[in-house]
Amino acid sequence: MGANRYSLPLVRWVLMKGYPVVWLERDFTLLEAYLADFRSVIESSSQSGKITHLMKSAVLDLLSGTTQFADLTGCNLVMEMTPDDLEEKRDVARQLESVLSPDAWVGVSLETLTVSQLASSLKTPGRFFGIRPIGLPPRTLEGLEILSGLKTDIAAVQAASDFARMLELFPAVVKEGPGGVVNRLLARGFSEAIELSGGDVLSLSKLDAELHRRGWETLPGATMEKIGTHDVHRLLSFFHRFHGTTFPGEKEDDYRLRTMFPERKGVGSKSGHNVSDLADLWILALTNECVQIVSEGIASWETIDALSRMTFKLRWENGGLLEWGNGRGWSIVLTGVWSLSAQTEGRIWPSPLLQLKGISERNAPGEAPFLTMERGG
Repeated sequence: MGANRYSLPLVRWVLMKGYPVVWLERDFTLLEAYLADFRSVIESSSQSGKITHLMKSAVLDLLSGTTQFADLTGCNLVMEMTPDDLEEKRDVARQLESVLSPDAWVGVSLETLTVSQLASSLKTPGRFFGIRPIGLPPRTLEGLEILSGLKTDIAAVQAASDFARMLELFPAVVKEGPGGVVNRLLARGFSEAIELSGGDVLSLSKLDAELHRRGWETLPGATMEKIGTHDVHRLLSFFHRFHGTTFPGEKEDDYRLRTMFPERKGVGSKSGHNVSDLADLWILALTNECVQIVSEGIASWETIDALSRMTFKLRWENGGLLEWGNGRGWSIVLTGVWSLSAQTEGRIWPSPLLQLKGISERNAPGEAPFLTMERGG
């Protein structure tokens, strides 16, 4: 449901795995444009030898487009990926309820909304769950973030997990938290990149270059520019509402990606940090956020670690940010976050779990306390 840049990669992924897709878009002109674009990509792949002519024909035969909800009647799983407008999504959800069979499930793409918000006024809230593809173009998909709302059925989460595995994607099942884990990590990355650089575009580009050198592919400055001022501001404002000043809330009129806060002095300019220091501080802030998410019981240690690796496309040999922290030593990470906390005047505060494990590691040299913690969540 929804012909746009968010649904396109998932549509292509499902088709290339050999499963049929009914692509619904109420705007006929938009639907035609995306269908034509998809056909063009498949034709190009065939001509370049990436896929065979037979596969091209098979894939195109599996895809059908429609503007009518009634054409979804036979679907057992629907992915709703329209823009983040609560009333519009509720309207779509009600129409889906009216045509889908009782045992059909609905995954909803949410950026600044929650599953519980959406489902609160629906007749069958248990069938709805949050979904987010991880690893959008030009990169390949790696996983699906699956969020359960307060009333989401366990069977819906299981169906979503089975769907991910069927598509050879990692099923990252998390409990509902404002915005989801991937968006929260991105928002933390954006806010700290702005704060540490003082909003200076040149400093941001240097930070991007340093992180890329270290094996990061999803870079804060470049990603913010790609997403655009309005959507970045909306994401940060969303998390500011739930987490307060730990996520700085800026007025959109003052927020410009190309002329970011020229009057603000970032940590680098205040403290004489070089770009390597800023990259260390930025990674520490994200690592602390990962530990915080685990301590809140939103998801298991392993799931958060995998999500951090996939979100930022880390070119590391093993794991994501939590494995990095474990290898670095949690007492060292804790010391670094305390330093960051001092430089941000307490806005970044070490996670309680990080403090406990850092202290434990200091008191028991040579042990790896995180490797002995329960991995179930």
